[in-house]
Amino acid sequence: MGIDIGTSTFQCVFSSMVIKNLSSAFAVPRMVLEDKQVLYRAPVRLTPFKTIDAIDGDLIAKFVREDYQSAGISPGQIQCGAVIITGETARKRNAKEVVQALAGLAGEFVVATAGPELESILAGKGAGAAALSSQLGKPVLNLDIGGGTSNMCLFSRGEPVETGCVDIGGRLLRFHPDGTIHSFSPKMALIAREAGLRLEVGAGLLPEEVLRLAERMTRVLEEAVNLRPRTALYDDLVLAQGFSKEMRADLFTFSGGVADCIYGTAQSQLPFLDMGEVLGKSMASSLFFSQKRVLRPLETQNATVIGAGAYSLAISGSTIALENVSFPMKGLQVAKVLLNTADDISGLSGQIARQFDLFDSPFAIGFDGFQNPTYVQIEQMADQIALGVGGHAPRILIMRHDMAKALGQALIRRWGQETSMICLDGISLTFGDTVDLGAPLAQGRVLPVVVKTLAFGN
Repeated sequence: MGIDIGTSTFQCVFSSMVIKNLSSAFAVPRMVLEDKQVLYRAPVRLTPFKTIDAIDGDLIAKFVREDYQSAGISPGQIQCGAVIITGETARKRNAKEVVQALAGLAGEFVVATAGPELESILAGKGAGAAALSSQLGKPVLNLDIGGGTSNMCLFSRGEPVETGCVDIGGRLLRFHPDGTIHSFSPKMALIAREAGLRLEVGAGLLPEEVLRLAERMTRVLEEAVNLRPRTALYDDLVLAQGFSKEMRADLFTFSGGVADCIYGTAQSQLPFLDMGEVLGKSMASSLFFSQKRVLRPLETQNATVIGAGAYSLAISGSTIALENVSFPMKGLQVAKVLLNTADDISGLSGQIARQFDLFDSPFAIGFDGFQNPTYVQIEQMADQIALGVGGHAPRILIMRHDMAKALGQALIRRWGQETSMICLDGISLTFGDTVDLGAPLAQGRVLPVVVKTLAFGN
């Protein structure tokens, strides 16, 4: 299940995924996710608010219950997915409480996530830009332009390479039905100042003034992807880290609520009363179209919610070791230690011991490992890990290379059958990530894992 609570709209999507064993009956299982299918798309609704700075969580929960009923699916059937609260909505004062309340409605393993880097990646995958980069053999940059932010991700051969996000969206300026200004964000006030305009609630704007605002917003997006030199306004609107100045792309796709206005296919009957339509028309006359090649992805408005429901999940490798652990485990911080070659084994215990001064338990210890370790090397690693972890529990180890079963068994011999331990492989982590671990799937052979990357660089 995927739930996206955006600045402008709110939507649920239900998907199915098949886990397949690619190995023969006599080989070590090699499990992969394949055949992702959308089962039911709930109607797109305007995101409800109680006040200008508080989301109406009760009404959103009511909508989710209605969507379950319409889909013919019960919460108990949901095994994985994501609740994502995005854009300007993520900054509302009760955003965290709303997401936590929804997690209870969304089955046993649905993670609550927010953040422009992850949203950029999921939107690009949900739109189909990642798949396009594989099919064409060329990098594709997707811009997901929503109500509050534009989340951008460059994909190469199906994988995210670099992300960026700017405070540009159709909902930054809202109007009353009579055309007067209903509200505007502080970032919109900066854009207006650059365009030589002053915004005031209750005042009117001429059509050419609204177009001036949209054109300045368009130029910021051109600056963000290095089609123009960057200005001070870009610096004011960029979130976290933007694209590097060296980043280049020739193929672009657009998703998000504004995308249909860009492609001229908007059919929504929702009364947005905002900048989205004018911004879309301005983007259609931009340098993206005159200097680069723009493709239409498979999904536009539904990209993020499909990304959340069908692309937020990875599964662990073929070998895992579990002892006395309750699932799901959510929001585990990752302490990354160096273990890439046999030479790194000797200093492993000291590295691990230092992580307990940096992180509150429980947290996961992440490392790469290396291919085909010998029995002696596995035993040496187990000695070092046991020494470094000491009496702390639960003991959660996540590595990239296929060695978790052997290492886990060696650790159980040291810690005993009563220990609380997870040892899994097939997952690549970086320092600062957090992970959510779901209940075992495929007869206990794999774990569903969602990695929430806070900073995704090149």
